[in-house]
Amino acid sequence: MKHEDGLIFAVIFVVWSALALMYFTVPMVYMPTNARVWGLGALLFFVLAMVIWRADRASPKKK
Repeated sequence: MKHEDGLIFAVIFVVWSALALMYFTVPMVYMPTNARVWGLGALLFFVLAMVIWRADRASPKKK
């Protein structure tokens, strides 16, 4: 995977985290169970972004 793939996963993590926070805190859409689902999804994307970032750093650079 490329460095850009890790950035995409990081952006998805931020969006999912914002949605989880919104689901948990905004009274009009207060749905704590959905907040857990979106939060776990955000955690998954965070882990994937970190794995891609570490793999990118460990791989030899090609010129």
